[in-house]
Amino acid sequence: MVKTDFKYCPQCKTEYEHKIKICADCNVTLVDEKSQDIPLEKIEWVEIGQFPGKIFGEMSGEILRNNNIPFFLKSDFFSSAFNITLVNVPGAVVKLYVPENDKENAENLVRNMTL
Repeated sequence: MVKTDFKYCPQCKTEYEHKIKICADCNVTLVDEKSQDIPLEKIEWVEIGQFPGKIFGEMSGEILRNNNIPFFLKSDFFSSAFNITLVNVPGAVVKLYVPENDKENAENLVRNMTL
């Protein structure tokens, strides 16, 4: 993230004067830092949690999505191969990954959801 004297829309990346609080196009709260677009293959992904099924992983992902934090879920073989979304499949684990620079914020947001 790059700190400047402007505010930015986290969705459309439009730059605004610092006194403006809401994006005119997206109707979302502006942020102080402009995210830098990094190619996907250059992002360092870190695991921040494990879940006993895909449902809890998706719930945590929704929290991250609502806070503009990129993520992906990685399921074990049975969950991904057979598209099982049950919660209590013995040994089933879904892992949640976020970019390394978003790790602390993401962990705070989903702290109560992980194993």
